[in-house]
Amino acid sequence: AAGFGDTVALIDGTNGMSLTYAQLDGFHRRIAAALAEAGLRKGDVLALHSPNTIAYPAVFYGATRAGASVTTVHPLATPEEFAKQLADSGATWIVTVSPLLTTARRAAELTGGIREIYVCDQAEGHTSVLDMLSSTAPEPTIAIDPAEDVAALPYSSGTTGTPKGVMLTHRSIATNLEQLRPFIPMGEGDRILAVLPFFHIYGLTALM
Repeated sequence: AAGFGDTVALIDGTNGMSLTYAQLDGFHRRIAAALAEAGLRKGDVLALHSPNTIAYPAVFYGATRAGASVTTVHPLATPEEFAKQLADSGATWIVTVSPLLTTARRAAELTGGIREIYVCDQAEGHTSVLDMLSSTAPEPTIAIDPAEDVAALPYSSGTTGTPKGVMLTHRSIATNLEQLRPFIPMGEGDRILAVLPFFHIYGLTALM
């Protein structure tokens, strides 16, 4: 963000809305502050249940900056599938989008123990991630052990059995990005079409 502040980082293909690197940096820090103020602590698990949007990276980075692990949920998961992932991952926070809110609410009911359901857009009765951007809470200072602390907890597709959580530390994701660098040479002004789903580890690392 420091080197590319005013450069566009993300563009929403559906409406043309964009975020610069500086905006993305500022937004994810405000989200981290708001989540910490709400009670999210290091070691908590936040379920991110959304299709690809420009809010997705901001929420992911904000939650991990606040010390949480993010379990990424298939946006087409049934309430029962979602509930199983919530229970297995130990998630106590959910961020979703209004079109998927009914599924998220039902999954939370089936699981129990969910402290809050947020939305990336707007929905009556739920705090929006957009509201977090005006938070005046202090940014949390969290000690992260890159080798041990889990950043992402995606689930396998379950083709040979029940989907299983894959614990990815901060270091493992950073290592994967370094491994990709020689094969995806990018320069200033280049753009990537993010068709791979962010909830999947391929989209999470190769695109986001």
